[in-house]
Amino acid sequence: MRFIARNEALDPGRTDHYVPFAGYLGLAGWPRRVFTDQMILSSLLVATLLVLALAVIALAFSWIDPALLRLDGATPPPNR
Repeated sequence: MRFIARNEALDPGRTDHYVPFAGYLGLAGWPRRVFTDQMILSSLLVATLLVLALAVIALAFSWIDPALLRLDGATPPPNR
């Protein structure tokens, strides 16, 4: 069963109307006005970019051992 929020501003008989993400999340009132589609999508994008940047920094500073990730070619050979 799929949840579709009721949009009171439109004709209830229409089936081809736009429902924003806030409607799917069940937000109403001021949260629905504040959390627009652009804000929700940009927040997800920023969170994803922050996680990726943190993962790159963690690998660069060896906070994460590449051997734990099974990246065999990622570790250079030992110096002789």
